[in-house]
Amino acid sequence: MWEDFSIIALTAALNSQPFVPGQVGATGIFHEEGVQSTTIKVEEQNGTLSIIEPTERGGPGVTIADDDRRLIPFEIDHFEINDSVKADEVQGVRLLGSTDQLETMQNRVDSKLERHARRLDATLEHQRVGAIKGIILSGKGKVLHNLYDRFGIAVPGAVSLGLDGDVSKLATAIKQNIVIPMEDALDEAYSGIHAWCGDQLHAYLWDQPEVRETYLAQSGGTLRDGAPDVFRFGQVTWERYRTGKKASAANGGAPFIAANEARLVPLGVPELFITRFAPADLEETVNTIGLPRYGHQYPMANGKGRHLDSQMNAISLCTKPGVLRKITI
Repeated sequence: MWEDFSIIALTAALNSQPFVPGQVGATGIFHEEGVQSTTIKVEEQNGTLSIIEPTERGGPGVTIADDDRRLIPFEIDHFEINDSVKADEVQGVRLLGSTDQLETMQNRVDSKLERHARRLDATLEHQRVGAIKGIILSGKGKVLHNLYDRFGIAVPGAVSLGLDGDVSKLATAIKQNIVIPMEDALDEAYSGIHAWCGDQLHAYLWDQPEVRETYLAQSGGTLRDGAPDVFRFGQVTWERYRTGKKASAANGGAPFIAANEARLVPLGVPELFITRFAPADLEETVNTIGLPRYGHQYPMANGKGRHLDSQMNAISLCTKPGVLRKITI
């Protein structure tokens, strides 16, 4: 009977649970890949770009020095949920939604795996929000990875837009104070800029006369319905970030994105944001390519049930944190 609860079966079941998308992860900006080790190394290459001076034909050309390169190691974080399925849990218990069927061990395992998957998904989203901020924290506020310190760069200063009053030439201010500095820091081709906003900043921005006039010219119905969760203005797509009460409670009572701020990132840059999954710390998975989640079970010493563990070994990073921007009201 317990063949159905092998690590292969449990891991497959855990990874097939419906994904509960977080808004940052849902954009697809994080390049996901499994690795065989528990450490990854990010290569930093301080390349320079210069205009080549003309030289005489047939004579020597301009020499170019090699780029400075260094490898920065990051330990992949381990997240594990320990649970159990006891025989008495299903003894005489009616199957949820049924009037004449008893619950089975498989039903109880599946139910617990679904809860585990949701918690691991929330943890991954929290990690990715940390990556777009440049500082990745645990749910209790412990600093796991300070990308600015690791890359040896200063934290870009927050940009205040003065949204608590009417801002003149707001689109120009966004371009001059946000878009152009981000372009200079990135110094690569990109496809757009996305901002995840706290509730208050999102509302204040929408209420700006320049923003409302822009959308009034396009669709009066949009204004009647209030601020849309996603709108584009000033070469930036602004999206209201919804954390929810339960996730906020798990995050020390705070939303993932503070109400009075927004976090901005460039889009379309290969491997600017990465997520890497390491293998589980199990005999069966050593030196294999990591999967997003793992399930594992083993018998209780007293023979009265099974221990059920789920785990995720993941790290999410911004490989160029100097491009990240924080906007305040």
